[in-house]
Amino acid sequence: MWIRGGFLEASAFAISVAILLVSGYSWILHRSRSRRDAVKLFHSSVPAPLHVHGNPVVSADQSVGDADSNLVDLVRTKCTTLCGPHAGFKGVWWLPGGHAQTMYCSLGDFSKVDHINYERKLLQIKDGGTIAVDVTPPFTCQPAQSNEHILFVTHGLTGGSHESYVRAALKTLTRSRASGGLGLRTVVMNFRGCNESPVTTPRLYHAGSSDDVRPVVLWICRTFPSCQILGLGFSLGANILTKYAGEEGDSCPLSCVVGLANVWDFVKGSSHIERGTFANRLIYRNVLGNALRALLQLHKNVFLSSKSPLSPSLLRTVFRKYTISLREYDELVTAPLYGFANADDYYRSISSSAFISGIRIPCLSINSLDDPIVGTRNLPVSQVSKSPWMLLATTRGGGHMGWFERDPISGELRRWYVEPVREFIAAIIDVR
Repeated sequence: MWIRGGFLEASAFAISVAILLVSGYSWILHRSRSRRDAVKLFHSSVPAPLHVHGNPVVSADQSVGDADSNLVDLVRTKCTTLCGPHAGFKGVWWLPGGHAQTMYCSLGDFSKVDHINYERKLLQIKDGGTIAVDVTPPFTCQPAQSNEHILFVTHGLTGGSHESYVRAALKTLTRSRASGGLGLRTVVMNFRGCNESPVTTPRLYHAGSSDDVRPVVLWICRTFPSCQILGLGFSLGANILTKYAGEEGDSCPLSCVVGLANVWDFVKGSSHIERGTFANRLIYRNVLGNALRALLQLHKNVFLSSKSPLSPSLLRTVFRKYTISLREYDELVTAPLYGFANADDYYRSISSSAFISGIRIPCLSINSLDDPIVGTRNLPVSQVSKSPWMLLATTRGGGHMGWFERDPISGELRRWYVEPVREFIAAIIDVR
């Protein structure tokens, strides 16, 4: 959900206060957290049995006795960064808390690392809209092949395939197995209007836009027939992908979903952002709202020249505000644009926690307990405990889409979540 550049919309005073607070307690917190924090796993007491069919799709069977494995056993044996003596996350000492980890996602310079070469395809969908997907390796370098493993990726708020958190994962996952990766072909869906994608109807996207996921998945199925499709979602994209899996149920064409920093419950999330900590009220609520407004303003001519629920006077009101909070934006723009009664109706309708019971594919979600945007009250521990398909892993630190740590061998800064994502997807692929 956090975007590069968005933090600059906050006032210089807010930035200064935040940095001073972080630097003031960094050494104390570093001393108190000198060892790697364990990962806590939440799951059903009766996890789903995993079976393998002719095409390499993992699914369940009514019969438990002849199962090759179950979801929890698979993670415990194959995902050493989540389970085992070397499991856990230990952040770099100079990013000691959730705010610091989160802010560095925007303040850090990642332009010189994790370069990915994409080929863009523009998909025209039934309502006249356009969705841009970025594919790597490009078809010009590697034509589509049968029996490929396809990674389908959804990004965070106003982001895209260019985001550092996306590139960090893809750099490893697209690398060959001999080089420590999985050799995946990746298709990144850029939500409407994001990452320089054209807007051809007066509609962008919202945090529950699973209806836009369907035509993209259909395009993947047609472009890569007989291929296994694996899902990876970041923040808002994790919510959309998890919601999609729950809606599709037994018909879901994905083999698994991995969600990172999912917001889960937008009703509680809105309360956390609007009335939570000092930093939430001063920084995050406005940064996120202003980011959405900036995207709308970028494409305002489409809304002004077409029939839209957003009147010119409403748009002028939104654009004239010095700053706009996330809830204000959702009340004024998101709700009327997509047919919701108000912001609360929107939040209730799109929260992926309400769709967990419908999921019928293996799903791993990773959240940080010090995520300043999600908060701890949002985590659907109760719903996860009732679903045989869900695993929720929590780390003590990591912030929102941060998880910055040092590579123990090279000493380079890296994002911890890349390895558990790689391990889980590899385990799903290898259940044969």
